[in-house]
Amino acid sequence: MKWTTANLKHANYTAKHELYVGTHTGSFKHLVPASEKSPHGQSNLSDLVALDKDSRVTSLGFGNEAQTEILLGRAKNTVELHSFAEGKSSRKSVSFTAAPIVGLARYNDKLIAGIGNGQIQSLELEADEEAEPVVITAGNQIDHLRQCAQVRNIVATGGKERQNNLKVYDLSSDGKQIFSSKNLPNDYLQLEVPVWDSDIGFVDGPSVLATCSRTGYVRLYDTRKQRRPVACFASEEHGMSFTTLVARGNFIYTGTTMGALKAFDTRRMKTHVHTYKGFTGGISDLHLDATGRYLSSASLDRYVRIHDAESTVLLYQCYVKSKATKILIRQLENEPQDSEQPEEDADLEVDNNVKENKSLKATPVDNEYEDLFDQMPTVGDSDNESEGDEETTTKQSKTKLKRKSLNQSLKTKKKKL
Repeated sequence: MKWTTANLKHANYTAKHELYVGTHTGSFKHLVPASEKSPHGQSNLSDLVALDKDSRVTSLGFGNEAQTEILLGRAKNTVELHSFAEGKSSRKSVSFTAAPIVGLARYNDKLIAGIGNGQIQSLELEADEEAEPVVITAGNQIDHLRQCAQVRNIVATGGKERQNNLKVYDLSSDGKQIFSSKNLPNDYLQLEVPVWDSDIGFVDGPSVLATCSRTGYVRLYDTRKQRRPVACFASEEHGMSFTTLVARGNFIYTGTTMGALKAFDTRRMKTHVHTYKGFTGGISDLHLDATGRYLSSASLDRYVRIHDAESTVLLYQCYVKSKATKILIRQLENEPQDSEQPEEDADLEVDNNVKENKSLKATPVDNEYEDLFDQMPTVGDSDNESEGDEETTTKQSKTKLKRKSLNQSLKTKKKKL
């Protein structure tokens, strides 16, 4: 497929999905690619009037296994809980004591937030507004906090520098630390290998984890065997800077700051096995659907995309008007109502500057060429050639008369002057 910036939807993409997107400006958008009439329509789920410079969405995740609750964290200390159970939507706000929120988790009736200053704060949802959260210190800086989807009492954190390396905590044991990674041995110059775990992913369970780094490595850990990585990819000669990852089965999907989306096989980490194309900006977030076949991505080029994880084909692309920072994909519960008209302005608006195209062969339209083509005479059959010639001569004569009258009027004006 050729590179394109048009909205598109592959003809073979028939899965019923919906997307939730968080942006750099703080807006929280809902998209329904399964809609037949408006697959690129967008609705805002947040109050745009209340957004400020600290409203940037920094964390987005599901709060339960049924995926009916979404946890949204921002660059400030406010967390939003969006519930979509039984076709009804509700929103609740919870405030922590520090910011920014870099990861969220829900365990029983507690809301757990990873803070950029290295703290893990836990707060009862039914507690009073003045209640103080329980604090666990994981270091002096955290880049991301991730909850295990299979065992929800397990969370992992990672950040920059050796003291903020990968750590795993058990929330059922009052936040007890159960694992702490160990760095690789020093290099041939006896210098410490830089550590920067920018994102973390659980590989189908709480025991196997994957991390990626802005310094250019992807590591695989098995907490049952050893503290050091059991497999590692280093992109020293490639110069990759990894920002986000998602793992499932034997594959780890990673995105870079340069707009490269790669897939690695955990059984052979020497090089990547898949490359996904279509990006023009850094990849900020990745998320897989429940089947693991569809890979959704958010990019700083203001587009959200869905790729086929196996064939690497670009299935869906939509312009969201703001830099997309976080994304979630889930199965659509109810069929979209195509008969409903979209709301006005920012609530439901597709950018007029972006031309929608539902086929992968999106060719830009040249207006000058189209006008020239419309003005060209139509070539008729042999029987109608005489009629076409007569029409052509009449048009030419009319054009000559118009030019003569125009020249005469110009001459008279010059004489008067």
